[in-house]
Amino acid sequence: MNKEVTVYENSPSSTLIKSLEAPALDPVILALANEHLAGKDYEELSREFGVNKDVVTQILNKKEVKSYIDTVFLNQGYLNRQKLSNLINQVVEAKVVDALESGEWSKKDLLDWLKFVQTISVETQGKEKGPQVQVNVQNNYMKLMKELFSDN
Repeated sequence: MNKEVTVYENSPSSTLIKSLEAPALDPVILALANEHLAGKDYEELSREFGVNKDVVTQILNKKEVKSYIDTVFLNQGYLNRQKLSNLINQVVEAKVVDALESGEWSKKDLLDWLKFVQTISVETQGKEKGPQVQVNVQNNYMKLMKELFSDN
């Protein structure tokens, strides 16, 4: 009772499906990357996998391996944006509750946390992209005007 889903060429679902079509990493390379994420240094990895340290370095410096490591690293623990955001919100709320209960406000401490929240917000939104290429235009307007109005 399997139903096939029709995916149209330029539909949002086809775009999502195409985005998943990434080259698969070799299982041995994934194992090496995961061992590196677990905290093993290049020397340990070279001994464990029976290759030269330079080979380990070359593998871990490959674009797709670096991308994999970065993705896993940024999604773990408090580096995960959602976890970090939730933690900061809890700290700020606790500071406000403590201040309301005690009647004493430490403006500096609370403002430092709010500034940190703002900094994280700006960093996650990214910077506005400006022009990437500078175009130099050499304008011969003055030379042309002198030629036109000269008494030659």
